[in-house]
Amino acid sequence: MDTADRLPAASLAFLRDLAAHNDRKWFEANRDRCEEDLWVPCRALVRGILAELAGPFPRTTGSDKGVGGSLTRLHRDTRFGKDKRPFHSHVGMHFWHTSGRKMEVPGFFLRVDPDEVLVATGMHGPEPGDLDRIRRAIDGDPKGWDRAARGAGFVKAWGGLEGESLKRVPAPWAADHRHGEDLRRKDFTGFARWKAAEATKAGFAGRLAAQWKASDPLMGFLCGALGLPW
Repeated sequence: MDTADRLPAASLAFLRDLAAHNDRKWFEANRDRCEEDLWVPCRALVRGILAELAGPFPRTTGSDKGVGGSLTRLHRDTRFGKDKRPFHSHVGMHFWHTSGRKMEVPGFFLRVDPDEVLVATGMHGPEPGDLDRIRRAIDGDPKGWDRAARGAGFVKAWGGLEGESLKRVPAPWAADHRHGEDLRRKDFTGFARWKAAEATKAGFAGRLAAQWKASDPLMGFLCGALGLPW
């Protein structure tokens, strides 16, 4: 199958039009366009990104298949929220550790919308047991954690960690713990934000791999905390 190192301008144009016409009638009239301008290029880009990741990150996986693969769905779940728009106007791509399931292990994420490319690394919302393991690893190896989350290369590329945190340092750690800020974290994620046009420029997949390479120490620490090879 063909691979791609970028998305065509038509993919962003479709997402832009979807944002402006976010209703089922418009989508049904443009379903063939969605397949041709969005899904076909996105599947090719997933394959291109996987090819770029194979060298530096052999324990990272993903898939171009429609269900259970790297690509997120366009359809929104509107049952419980006030926002009843039926579709997302962005497309996301997940790449995760081979030893686990998507969203349950450390990995990489990409989201493309009409205005921005969001690049992410790390682990979002780990389950309680995994969260405890990560916190205990931070407490047990503070220097290793500082190298992973505060190293010059990581900070330059990602600006530091982002995500949700508890209001207080959790037990059994003291409120004035040296790494109290990190022990309060519920997410261990870094984000980079690029202009949407970056997704259409030659070498986009390679630049993503280089960006994620700058998070290698963080990924290594998180995987080590969870007993996963890296």
